[in-house]
Amino acid sequence: MKLNLDFLKTFTKIAEIGSFSKTAAKLGITQSAISQQMESLESYFGAKLFNRTIKGVNLTEEGKILLKKSKIILDNIEIVKNEIAKSLKDIKGTLRISASTIPGQHLLPKYITKFKELNPNVNFKIEVNDSAISLTKLLEDQADLASVGSLIGYDINKFETITLAEEELCFVVSKNHPLAKKNIINSEDFLDQTFIFRESTSGTRKESEKILKDLGISIDDLKIAFELTTTESILTAVSEGTGTSLISSIAASKSEAAGLIKCLKVPEKISAKRKLFLVKLKGKKFEKFIINSFWKFVKDFK
Repeated sequence: MKLNLDFLKTFTKIAEIGSFSKTAAKLGITQSAISQQMESLESYFGAKLFNRTIKGVNLTEEGKILLKKSKIILDNIEIVKNEIAKSLKDIKGTLRISASTIPGQHLLPKYITKFKELNPNVNFKIEVNDSAISLTKLLEDQADLASVGSLIGYDINKFETITLAEEELCFVVSKNHPLAKKNIINSEDFLDQTFIFRESTSGTRKESEKILKDLGISIDDLKIAFELTTTESILTAVSEGTGTSLISSIAASKSEAAGLIKCLKVPEKISAKRKLFLVKLKGKKFEKFIINSFWKFVKDFK
């Protein structure tokens, strides 16, 4: 009987999660397949690896031994793959990036296009989420990199960042809104508006709340029509006169150029500027060659 390395990967994931069913859901395979893989490992090593409990599973003493050694084996295989790729100068594989709306839709495409021109054997898997989900996926190793518009609420010492762009949030209204004649919104005008916001875990939402706080306004004092999960849907709602919003100037610029909305600056005493980042975890034992290559490419990009 041969040892299947994929079974070892599944084993380490079960040990981390503590449940066959949850691991199956996480990996996108059936619980039956998980059970068969673990039975194969137990047969190979001639030992029971898990104790079944009402709450899930935990490792036997033999399972703990295998977990410790499995991590070393799997880490070493990745290190060897990286070293060979470096030696061959062969950049290939799939790079997983979890990105929030603005960097995912407006910034990353140019880097990806140029990088693929130089490295046609590289594929990208881009998931557009909000900032919180994107960073969570990075922390849980479900993404190789994240790209977000806010790090508020996170320990920045865990991350390395590259600034992709700087922008300002602007206050957007429909072209027929009474405030559309202005270029700057006054603090007192905020309280008279009906707002449409991104969800609470969005980077844009967190930065919006920071701006309001700096103006001495609590979000609880505002009339909020509803929340939407994409910037584009907010822009559509605003253009139709449903409400107003604080939103990315990068995203709003096309709608304003088309004459659908008007962007107003927030009062000058308040900074509405923010940075948009590419993010990776700091201090990993090893880093895939493809991750390091794309990171360096973006950092050096002119």
